[in-house]
Amino acid sequence: MGRARAVVASGSIVVCAIICVLYALMLLSLTALADRPARADFMAFYEAGRLALAGQAEAAYRWDVMQPFQAALAGIPPEELVDFLGWVNPPHFFFAIMPFSLLPFGWAWFAWVMACAGLFAWSMRAVIPEAAGCAAIVALCTPALFTCALVGQNGILTAALMAWTYALMDRRPALSGVALGLLTYKPQFGLIAPVLLLATRRWTVFVVAGLTAIAAIGLALVLLGPGSFVGFLENIGSNNERYLAAADHGTRRIQSVYAIALTATGRPDVAWAIHGVFALGVAAFVLRLWLRRPEGPQEARAAAAIGASFLMTPFTWIYDAPSLAVAGVFLWRAGLRHGFLAGERLLIILACTVTQVTSFTGPYSAIVPSAWLVLLGLAWRRDRTWRLSQAPTGTSSAGT
Repeated sequence: MGRARAVVASGSIVVCAIICVLYALMLLSLTALADRPARADFMAFYEAGRLALAGQAEAAYRWDVMQPFQAALAGIPPEELVDFLGWVNPPHFFFAIMPFSLLPFGWAWFAWVMACAGLFAWSMRAVIPEAAGCAAIVALCTPALFTCALVGQNGILTAALMAWTYALMDRRPALSGVALGLLTYKPQFGLIAPVLLLATRRWTVFVVAGLTAIAAIGLALVLLGPGSFVGFLENIGSNNERYLAAADHGTRRIQSVYAIALTATGRPDVAWAIHGVFALGVAAFVLRLWLRRPEGPQEARAAAAIGASFLMTPFTWIYDAPSLAVAGVFLWRAGLRHGFLAGERLLIILACTVTQVTSFTGPYSAIVPSAWLVLLGLAWRRDRTWRLSQAPTGTSSAGT
């Protein structure tokens, strides 16, 4: 039986490796080797990087400046660019994208994705050192990573930083803090981490994360100018009006409870109320898991915290879903070390691959939140099972 399982596992790794190679070849054909790559989110990244290199970072936040650039890349008149595709990231994210803007557009897109995928694979060494290579291959072939690659977004980079933040939190807290500080380029995902750090007195991670964020923001202020921060702050309000004020054809691409409620009711005030109650409930759930004593399995706490980061924000897209694979790998590591629970393997796989549904049905706001809720449930179950196994024979663990 053990040999049969080893053969199946080896075969699965080979299949996943083939899928990864196919992903890379497909992306290469659609970007660097294409006569004219399709219009996608990376256009905004690329042009923003070019403007920053030219000393005009603040102009990247202006659609009237970005629109003709994108039209030229797409080979169409500017007036035909109806949908907004602007630069809305904090100024310190310019530093991540500027080196790639030195390349031709198609090659820049391909190189950006490959660099993010490389960091993601590297981060698996921190999450599951004993099987990092296999974990990286399997995680890289999950549909969410290819979806992110197809638009050239930053969800794969976000997933890598999430992995380092929670894998290194207790082993190398300073490096964990650096990763968390760099994650401030996606501030909407920072609602739960500071609360957890303060509640559990992980001062090193908290302080280093703050110093890293201050250093990154300060460097952007000095090198890119205050105008870039003015543009970013103005865009925050614009984003709310553009994406969260009313339900439209793009709302279901937003993967949050807010988007679900807005689509169902058509009322932003009701959607905000529903999302607020839900977010508070998730925060309480995860905080309870982290504060239980003795501390339970690190894998369960990490998976739950990552899940909360995405469930608590109203503004997360389908391309942010690669982090599902990170939470899945954490829970898989717990299974390898302590034994898998009934149905656990299947549920992890389903949660990490459910975004493939969008290839056949189109995006729906409930797809990724549902996957995160499954992983949250698995994290709680893992913690609960560990506590029952630690309880002395004949005693109850109901009060834990």
